[in-house]
Amino acid sequence: MTKCILIFNQIEKSLELLKTFEENYIFLSEATLIIQREKISTNQEILISENKNKIFKSEEIEQNRILNPKLDREIRQKSMQNWLMPFGFIAGLTFSNMTNLSTFSFLGLNTFGELIFGGLLGMGSGYLGSFFASASINLNRQKEIRPLINAHKNGKSLLILENQSGYELPWNLIKESEPEDLIFLEN
Repeated sequence: MTKCILIFNQIEKSLELLKTFEENYIFLSEATLIIQREKISTNQEILISENKNKIFKSEEIEQNRILNPKLDREIRQKSMQNWLMPFGFIAGLTFSNMTNLSTFSFLGLNTFGELIFGGLLGMGSGYLGSFFASASINLNRQKEIRPLINAHKNGKSLLILENQSGYELPWNLIKESEPEDLIFLEN
């Protein structure tokens, strides 16, 4: 699937493009409009609210996973935490059971207590591992998204488009809308 981001000087042009897609029955997997709420007029706000949820969704740049690497890392960490913590708990229980070590006997724990404590330590290891594993993934998107963030700061609207599987984006309609710039993102 192709994911591209169009930069427009005017919000109206991006909305016109989306309406053209709807009129021509072109369905997209994703259509997200990124704007600065502080810099839009009431007429533009009305246009956005009329078409929102029908054709596209609207987000702030801080809430978009593609344009906010910190948010992307947090989401990745939480999903890794969901499977690393239970796996760590089971691994801790298994290790404690296999070794029959009485490492925490000074706490007055019996065999069952040792097993549970070992499982809790394994779960803590999974929690810490999720932080390190999510931080170690480097997607190198900073170079790709820097011009997008700068354009957004300058008051331009960003339109994220992703085609449906098996279909191409309508490049002729995109060119006719005269975006200021077009940036492709690798999946």
